[in-house]
Amino acid sequence: MTTAHAADQLDTITERWTTLADRAGDRPTTTWPPAMGITRLLSEQERQEQAAERLDTAPDAPGPRPAPVDVNILDVMTTIETGLLEAADAIAERVQRPGYRAQTGRGWTDEAHREIALLAMKDAADPRRWKLTGQRTAPDAAEWLAQRLRDQPGPFRPLNETERELVAAVAATAAELLQRTLGDARQRTDIPHPCPMPCGGQLVVEGGDGQPPVVLCEDCGRTWRETEAPGDAA
Repeated sequence: MTTAHAADQLDTITERWTTLADRAGDRPTTTWPPAMGITRLLSEQERQEQAAERLDTAPDAPGPRPAPVDVNILDVMTTIETGLLEAADAIAERVQRPGYRAQTGRGWTDEAHREIALLAMKDAADPRRWKLTGQRTAPDAAEWLAQRLRDQPGPFRPLNETERELVAAVAATAAELLQRTLGDARQRTDIPHPCPMPCGGQLVVEGGDGQPPVVLCEDCGRTWRETEAPGDAA
């Protein structure tokens, strides 16, 4: 993976974090993998179990209601944020220059002392510095790490190859999690039902990237789409 690609992945996290947070505030409306027409292959008992599950989660059904937030997305956000913050902390400890020291042995009445002290205060408050304490967020960390990959100026030394690889690995994992959660990444999942054709092969469903999902048999190669019946092979 190139440095530029890793920096772009970090930009994606910064740009889409609000979308992810908004999605976490909604009740889950879709599941993966999608049921599609493959539900016609379920046994009668399985269909009854699915019907009972839908009844349990209906808004007017008795008993406790589902959480008003999507806890799965909240878990993803926590995982992404923890990884980015830990990476930023580790990189900052290695590449961020310590602040200037203002110890001249003279007081504020000395002009040189005042200039050095003010320079030290300004350097410590440089907004380009990564803060190891206080409120830090995933977008903050993603933006700061992207700037380090792009060698933007500041109180830092350039990242070496090992440090670039570390940041790139964190960026790839975080971006993949975010895109998969938002439906930007294509997924592939086995279906626990055999192919209805004579081969009886393994069925898988692909989708989750905004494109219509498709069920396919890994043995005979037949495919089914959501608008087709299982017997209408492509």
